[in-house]
Amino acid sequence: MQTEAWYALATLAAIVLGPILAVFITRIIDQTRENQRRKLEVFKSLMQTRGIRLDPVHVAALNIVEIEFYNEQNVREAFKKYIEHLSSPMPTVQEQDRYFNQRSDLFMNLLFEIGVSVKYKFDKRDLERLSYVPQGWDWDQSIHRRNAEMLAQLLSGQRAIPITQFMGSQSPYPEPPKIDPPQQK
Repeated sequence: MQTEAWYALATLAAIVLGPILAVFITRIIDQTRENQRRKLEVFKSLMQTRGIRLDPVHVAALNIVEIEFYNEQNVREAFKKYIEHLSSPMPTVQEQDRYFNQRSDLFMNLLFEIGVSVKYKFDKRDLERLSYVPQGWDWDQSIHRRNAEMLAQLLSGQRAIPITQFMGSQSPYPEPPKIDPPQQK
């Protein structure tokens, strides 16, 4: 009789606790998947914009690395070194090549560590070498940046609007047509 009571108690426990445990386990699995999905989104954003690091998507992805990879010590260390370098003062002209090469190496190390965390293995050199950014995008960004600087100088009174007067044949525009006045009868 004691075993029958034990079976009844075990059956009752399974009926009550089974669905609760199933929901609990499902929630843990869903949360783990969601965390992995968010980490992968950060990685994808950084990979997509690795050649255009002034892109707002790139900056936004960088700013959430610490949150999404909070428990990933290797990623956080690589992130810290990269951000410290980004925040360091610009060196003299003679040292700028070394400075920007170091910056690129630190960023590629960060990408590598994030890739390892999300189960992707890339060669650090391939991460940099195999990205594509059209030269026209860089040119466009340079023009936009230069125009924004010039506009800021103009609006702050540091720059004047250059005005030139075109004289006679120096004008790039053709002379207006001459219209004879109507004749009176």
